Amino acid sequence: MRIKVLLMAALLVAVGNTNVFSQGMEEKKTVTPQEVVRNVRKAAELLKTQGKEGLEILRDPQYELNTGDAYIFIIDVEESLVVSNPRFPERNGGNIREHLDWAGKHYGIELCDVAMRGGGWIEFVWPKPGTTEGVRKISYIYPVPGLRYTVCAGIYDDTMSLDELNRMSGVS
Repeated sequence: MRIKVLLMAALLVAVGNTNVFSQGMEEKKTVTPQEVVRNVRKAAELLKTQGKEGLEILRDPQYELNTGDAYIFIIDVEESLVVSNPRFPERNGGNIREHLDWAGKHYGIELCDVAMRGGGWIEFVWPKPGTTEGVRKISYIYPVPGLRYTVCAGIYDDTMSLDELNRMSGVS
């Protein structure tokens, strides 16, 4: 009987560790700039069609568009407020214009400026999860037509210039 209990306990630990491991692997999925654009525009469509219900869906860190480092965050540019950030919910309600990157740049100001011009890409310095060294992160900014919301997502990428990213995503 004792051996059965120990085997069952070992099995439960193994299954639990497999789940934790697979969640960690999911977090490491590499997302391309093209996927960022697609996901941000899908999120914008969800907000446009479902309103506040869509916002609640996007706040879920496990929602399918919140992939790896490319989680969806939403800004109210008129009020300069972070409306939703599933990875860092403590930032919800905060003033985006006060956010600094690791180099001391007010990237939130640039984010709002790009949103008011119709959207596009910005770059700033941010550490990858689990590190303390700042590296280039790019974020795609897309205002939702007819709403106060701007949808954003970013990835770590040092291969494409902002001009290339904006051309690829149809921003002039």
